[in-house]
Amino acid sequence: MSQKLFENELRGKGQQLAAALVEAGIEAAVKEDSFRDYTVKLSVKHDGRSGGFINLYYSPNRKEYTCKTHQITQADLIPQIDGLWATLGGQVSQAAKPAPIVAKGYQLYVDGSYINGRVGYGAVLLKDGEEVQRFSGRVHEDLQSRQVGGELMATMSALTWCGQNSISPVEVLYDYEGIEKWARGLWKANLPLTQRYAAYMKACPVKVKWHKVRSHTGVKWNEIADELARQGANGS
Repeated sequence: MSQKLFENELRGKGQQLAAALVEAGIEAAVKEDSFRDYTVKLSVKHDGRSGGFINLYYSPNRKEYTCKTHQITQADLIPQIDGLWATLGGQVSQAAKPAPIVAKGYQLYVDGSYINGRVGYGAVLLKDGEEVQRFSGRVHEDLQSRQVGGELMATMSALTWCGQNSISPVEVLYDYEGIEKWARGLWKANLPLTQRYAAYMKACPVKVKWHKVRSHTGVKWNEIADELARQGANGS
């Protein structure tokens, strides 16, 4: 069978999404017989049951990927898939603009990055909208989890600093849903990485309030955390 026109691009993006889904406890894999010139399917399974298919589309003119969940049969998976897709730089509907974020008290923006096999983390701590501290570094373990490992490391590193400096409570602003879900026990921690994170958050002395933001929608401090994570991935 001949290779489809944009098979390499679709395979790369599909494998990236599948890895993020697996980290979130959702079995997923690129469906090898589903490649077309501009599309590919990912098969999904959760709690031992088939969850249907995710459809990825590639637009070479815009160099954009689109994720469609109309063939997902477990409806409760759709918000998780959409959230994960957004963290991978997927297209976000312009109709739903994020509400303004009130800069009050301590706020911590966290993010992770995966660049050419290297994972980085980034975070920035604010007080009443003014920058207090930046965090950035490279992650050397659990690289198969890609930027998810960076997201979790950003949260743990920054909250450790907050605990050491008697800063509490802290509002953690994140764009990957698992940061809150694993911390609160709403998602089952299946891998050593997420189990360590869940245990850390359970023992963390800092009181945390959670706030999800959409990635790549122009939120200033979220973009700065993203850049710090990229710097971390490119560092030593």
